[in-house]
Amino acid sequence: NLLQVIERDVDRNVEIIDLALQAVIENLKLTGLAEISPRFRQRILFDRAVNAKDLGVMLVLDENGDTAFDAADWPARRLNSAERPYFRAHRADAGLGLHISRPLISQLTAKPVIVLSRRIAKPDGSFGGVVLGSLSLSYFDRLFDRIKLGRAGTIALFLHDGTRLVRHPEPNPELAPNFANSPNVQRFLREGSGSFVGTTPSDRIERLYTFTQVGGLPLILTVALSTREIEAEWWAKAVVIGGL
Repeated sequence: NLLQVIERDVDRNVEIIDLALQAVIENLKLTGLAEISPRFRQRILFDRAVNAKDLGVMLVLDENGDTAFDAADWPARRLNSAERPYFRAHRADAGLGLHISRPLISQLTAKPVIVLSRRIAKPDGSFGGVVLGSLSLSYFDRLFDRIKLGRAGTIALFLHDGTRLVRHPEPNPELAPNFANSPNVQRFLREGSGSFVGTTPSDRIERLYTFTQVGGLPLILTVALSTREIEAEWWAKAVVIGGL
């Protein structure tokens, strides 16, 4: 199943990055970490990051939003992310767990990314900062580009608030558009998985939409194929079979 193949790839990739984030949080608790040489400390903190092939930037931010550790360099590249929505979300909610951001432009790479992050707690339970890993939107382009969609087919990934993370193909990309008021997206979010025939207001093309929740993540993956192209392919096969 086309949708399942893509869903499993996205789910597994997010899981690998999340495991790397959780490993950093656990490694920060190690006794004597501050006395270890900086280079060796880097290897200990970010040992799981090597398994995340599509991981971009990986940082530890302190409670003020300043970079404390940077998987790519020591000393850490100077950056303050206190005003980023993901940082404010973790500071406000101790039980948030894994947070997946809306698409944003990385301050370090200047490329569009989504940020996966987790809260760091101090020994007394208070807010101690955030560990984050970025995933470039180009990962989704490479993944989706392997799929044959026809001329009018599309693949899209949405957050549960209706924000579209990525759409492929997308000739005029807009960063983080929200479609919470779209009837199609409302149906995706309400039902979680399924299929239906509908039209897209922007181009009025009738498509067969198939959609599914991505694992246990707040993500909905959709594949939309033109009904006209599906019918044309069916008739072409019928003609071949009829001529045998």
